Amino acid sequence: MSTHTTEIVKGSHQFTVAGYSLQKTKGSGHCIVSASFEVGGYRWAVEFYPAGNTKEDEGHVSVFLGLQSTVVDKVTAKFIFHFKGATASSSPLEYRSAWKNYTSINKAWGYNKLMKIETLESQYLINDSLTMLCEIEVVKASKTGAARSRFITVPPPAICNHLEHLLESKEGSDVTVQVEQSKYDVHRAVLAARSPVFRAQFFGPMAVANQLVRILDIKPAVFEAVLHFVYTGTLPPVEEEGFVLNESASQRTNLRHAAAGCSKQDLRVMVCEWLKAADRFDLERMRLLCENALCETIDVANVASTLRLADQHNCSQLKSFCMEYIASPGMLAAVMATEGFKELKLACPSLLIEILEKLGS
Repeated sequence: MSTHTTEIVKGSHQFTVAGYSLQKTKGSGHCIVSASFEVGGYRWAVEFYPAGNTKEDEGHVSVFLGLQSTVVDKVTAKFIFHFKGATASSSPLEYRSAWKNYTSINKAWGYNKLMKIETLESQYLINDSLTMLCEIEVVKASKTGAARSRFITVPPPAICNHLEHLLESKEGSDVTVQVEQSKYDVHRAVLAARSPVFRAQFFGPMAVANQLVRILDIKPAVFEAVLHFVYTGTLPPVEEEGFVLNESASQRTNLRHAAAGCSKQDLRVMVCEWLKAADRFDLERMRLLCENALCETIDVANVASTLRLADQHNCSQLKSFCMEYIASPGMLAAVMATEGFKELKLACPSLLIEILEKLGS
């Protein structure tokens, strides 16, 4: 005896495209993909084309919901894209699909000509950013009964969870790190394996076998973010409207929640501090994760200060993005009127030359 059941699983994902005017200049075919998210046991992502999917779609924006999981047969789903108006006179907009079958051949469904670019720019852009909400319904079928599975279920690697538990439990810790008045019991081998700076400090020619190590010129909350990355390979989970640093909010942590009660601007300042710390301890992936988070929240008000930060901490990709943003059509005058640009002009005149060279290229 066996039973076949079918249910509808619902989920949603908010996706913000920052610096739209710069992205648009890259022409048709240029795609921006959201972070992946799970609904109905499958991984999905929003695929957005700011200047159209193909040459035939020029003058319009295109958007699709793509299935990222491997498809054995087919997955049936439908979706809605919501767009909130930029002004009180702009009506909210939504596009509803019919049920679509996702297969190994058809892994994305959506709209080649979602709306005209001029409509999007005049009614749905806020500070050169577009935010959309994708709601999705997935048909999930299951069989139970006498039939036996031919497959062995293998869980994903849990090493990061185990290391995180090691940090929280302090089991086997062999050194205490003091930052201001806060103390952290950690493991020399873990820190040394993850950071060349810690490796030199604990096992280099000048290493001293002290049980207490003091680290200066860093805040405890920032050092906790460093420890979280060292032991888990991820940034501390932070979720704020338009500002998501981790794909999964389910990752648990007993570190102090540095983002509690922060505004979006406060979160951005905090990520800047994380980036500085990542550069200091030579944690390249942590630095790149911070670069990516800052890149996704670039706007006219903060691009100059972000450019200065990128130049100071060897963030070549973030620096390049800031340069392109400033040099994009219609941006320079607005950026020059900001306080960040005035500070940049006084502190880093060499960057002004690079901006001029970028404009002339």
